Amino acid sequence: MARRYFWLAGVLLLQVVAIFLYTPQMLLKNIQIAVLPGILFILFIAAILGLNTGVLTPLAGRNLLVFVQGLNVVMRLLMLMPNARPKGNPGWNVTFILLTLAAVALSWASIVIMERRPPRHLLFRS
Repeated sequence: MARRYFWLAGVLLLQVVAIFLYTPQMLLKNIQIAVLPGILFILFIAAILGLNTGVLTPLAGRNLLVFVQGLNVVMRLLMLMPNARPKGNPGWNVTFILLTLAAVALSWASIVIMERRPPRHLLFRS
């Protein structure tokens, strides 16, 4: 039982890290980019609370968590190319590129991990 909770905490931490993995310059650059992690985190918390209070079925909760991570992947990929080379700067924004690819990989890994386990494994209660 303790192993399942350790697994669950790891998967949830993986998802939170993937949501908030931005460079400080990107968060200060645009209000849309600054608001996006907060909105995804609110959806993430709603899914966790809904799962563990019985409002959502385990399958619906898992689908909402996968939706949040999928949305994170899509938004990251949409932001990658326009921000990879800043205007007026001849070089590449390597930090942003690496953090974006790391966030996409973490989101993808959390989706795959959640899809391979039964939905009831996402519950804190038995």
